[in-house]
Amino acid sequence: MDNSHRFDGKAADYAAGRPAYAEELFDLLFAEYGFSARGAVADVGAGTGIFAEALLRRGCTVYAVEPNAQMRRSAEERLSAYGGFVSVEGDAAHTGLEAGSVCAVTAAQAFHWFDAEAFRAECRRILRPGGKVVLVYNRSDDSPLQRALDDAAARCCPDFRGRSGGMAERDGRIDAFFRGKFEVVRFANGREEDEQIFVCRALSSSYVPSGEGKERYARAVRAVFARFAAGGKVFVSRTTWAYIGETDRE
Repeated sequence: MDNSHRFDGKAADYAAGRPAYAEELFDLLFAEYGFSARGAVADVGAGTGIFAEALLRRGCTVYAVEPNAQMRRSAEERLSAYGGFVSVEGDAAHTGLEAGSVCAVTAAQAFHWFDAEAFRAECRRILRPGGKVVLVYNRSDDSPLQRALDDAAARCCPDFRGRSGGMAERDGRIDAFFRGKFEVVRFANGREEDEQIFVCRALSSSYVPSGEGKERYARAVRAVFARFAAGGKVFVSRTTWAYIGETDRE
């Protein structure tokens, strides 16, 4: 399944609008799950490098594996100043990394695009023994604001299937990937957004059409913002979810 072009034309909105992930998650990964400033991590489906940057700031070497050329170039522009950053043209099934070369594999806002079994096999190949796989999602919490935004997407975007591509919080695909042996952690990660950030975040979604369809959706998103804004901003309540486990067992 080739999803490499789903984000064509969306890199600028993605880089401008997508939120970072909760810092408490990185504190936990480094304190309890073997991440270290000397460690090498494969961030698969790295996009514009939002998750990778948090690891780079803590001293990791990060192989940012991304199949979409536009997203990959955006990550390169964002992260080239970090000595540990390595841009990799590859995908979840074929990272191009050497066997046993990384201490951990991460996938942020990306697992639902993968062939899960092919990704699992690739994780087993590139991970060192005992290395963790961390699947991460920023999920918008249910609220009147989010429901209004979902309604706008349903009206304007024929490919809309729900948030995170329809990936549920306790999704069976994650359970199957880890063979039922994984941990779940959650951290609040809301933020205030002005209209520009709010619109960019909405337009960065894979289901947003191009051309007039995009403009129609943008108008609907601005109307949602106007409805809920106070002082020129809205508060978007989100939670960073992480699913942590290993793939070296059946």
